[in-house]
Amino acid sequence: IGLVSGGHITPAVTFSFLIRGEMSLGSAIMYMLAQFFGAFIGALFLYASVVGLTTGCEGNSVDTIDDGANERLCASSCTLNADSGLFMDCGPPFGLGTNVVSGAIGQGSAFIAELIGTFVLVFTVLMAAVHRSNGSGPNAAPIAIGWSVMLAHLVLVPLTGCGINPARTFGPAIVALIFGADS
Repeated sequence: IGLVSGGHITPAVTFSFLIRGEMSLGSAIMYMLAQFFGAFIGALFLYASVVGLTTGCEGNSVDTIDDGANERLCASSCTLNADSGLFMDCGPPFGLGTNVVSGAIGQGSAFIAELIGTFVLVFTVLMAAVHRSNGSGPNAAPIAIGWSVMLAHLVLVPLTGCGINPARTFGPAIVALIFGADS
């Protein structure tokens, strides 16, 4: 993908190229639309491959789950009716990996944490892959970018699910919303 798009996988990087004047507004909009559309299509494929996992949850209690479903899957994908003790209104399994803010931090703190994680990724991309006098060879950029993504995930997954790529956050959220996720 590097030869086609320059490796723009996240709209955050595309936006940084727009701000730096390295892309026209029209190109940036087209790239971002393609990134969001690609994330949506990817989430649809994910949903199609896991949709059957919650069939054993609906209408069963924790003690009577069938069809190979398990309690953790049902608890994360369905609503537990307090009166009957039955799982109801099952959405996509595990919400298709949508990002959820942990109860340990507030919405504002989650936003700042995601902003910092996204900044680390974009800064690394710009310094390792784009900056002309970075002094590293052509193989150093993917390693540096991979390490920055790993660092962001190690820190942010427990807090927010790590949504440093806005398109990756958007795709599963929209598909989960369409197919019945309640949050």
